[in-house]
Amino acid sequence: MKERIKGRKNFPTEEVDPDNFIPDDEIRNMVKNIENIKFNQEDFFKLYNCVQCGECETEKDRLSLRQKFIEDGNVFEGTNEILENFEKFRSPYPTNKMRIKIPDGIPKTSDTLFFMGCLSTIRIPRYTEHALQYLLKQKVDFTILDTEICCGWHLLASGFKREFEICIKENLEILKKFKKIICLCPACYYLFTTFYKQEDIEIEYAIDYLKPSETKKEGKIGIQHPCHLIFREREDIKKFVCNTLEKSGYKIVDVPHWCCGGGIGWMGRTDVIHGIARKRMEDFNKENIDYVTTYCVSCWWILRRYSKLCKIHPKAKDIFELLL
Repeated sequence: MKERIKGRKNFPTEEVDPDNFIPDDEIRNMVKNIENIKFNQEDFFKLYNCVQCGECETEKDRLSLRQKFIEDGNVFEGTNEILENFEKFRSPYPTNKMRIKIPDGIPKTSDTLFFMGCLSTIRIPRYTEHALQYLLKQKVDFTILDTEICCGWHLLASGFKREFEICIKENLEILKKFKKIICLCPACYYLFTTFYKQEDIEIEYAIDYLKPSETKKEGKIGIQHPCHLIFREREDIKKFVCNTLEKSGYKIVDVPHWCCGGGIGWMGRTDVIHGIARKRMEDFNKENIDYVTTYCVSCWWILRRYSKLCKIHPKAKDIFELLL
């Protein structure tokens, strides 16, 4: 595999924690012999040295090994909190109350549901408010739920198979009432188009509704393209986003792709996430970049947090804010 950034491994966890990185061949052998393996607590550091970027060929195998880790009676820091929050709120957070200010003009009923996701509505409300404002401006017909059930990505990625299956069952009871679902979060989009797949429900991604700005914009932009999409059969979206921004007046500064570290949120190996995020900020810290942006809620959470923490030159602005 050709390296995208000189001197750096393409797989982010191999770069920041090589001692605990498990290559694909070893993962495949472990899965073949999974019935004969008994994991213990020390295996956590290797099995969870992954941010689910989706670039390797063994992503689903790695998920199955984490499930085996949990089935073998092991835990990790935050296990109790994750399970308690799920039981009480069907959310990875100790609340399911949305923090967004809902703009006027959203219909109470529609055949199309805009599914925002728990990270979007609780951790990064401004991003989500901009998305709502943008879709309304584009006259997209949609409605939203008063309360959402998490898609379950954090449960699947953490190894909690039973809880993830409950999320699927309960969400499908809600989703089947609609003909179309527009997802704001690429993790939700990925799960709804794979694990949740229903032939009579159309699943779309919010960014597919982007259009060039009616007013001329200016500035040089570095883009964090989401691993969740480009390594899961949506690489086409990179060109679409770049073209939309360029037609709006922006200039795109090429920054070779590398994961931001936010693929499973802020859980699991947070030390690894921290290491990846700091390295990624170095890539954007250029004098010739005015703005750094993304069209993924997880990437945005990382960009917003670490652009300030690392004091990089470009200002972080979400994709909707740049086009409003």
